[in-house]
Amino acid sequence: MLNKPEIVQVKLDDGQRQPSPISKAFQIKRNEHETIIVYNHINGYILDALVKAVFTDAH
Repeated sequence: MLNKPEIVQVKLDDGQRQPSPISKAFQIKRNEHETIIVYNHINGYILDALVKAVFTDAH
C-alpha cells in the first residue's frame, strides 16, 4: 500500500456571529466581607464545584 496522508477539510468560523456579551448571572453574599459573582459563561464543572464549596450541605 502507498503511504498517503489523509486529507481533512477544516472549516473556520467566518466571524459573522457575535458572541453574546458576558454579564452577571447571579450574586451570592456569604457575609459582610465575601460576595460571589457568577457570570453567564461559567463552565458547568466550575459552577458545580462552586456550589459545593459555598453550600457545604449540597451533594
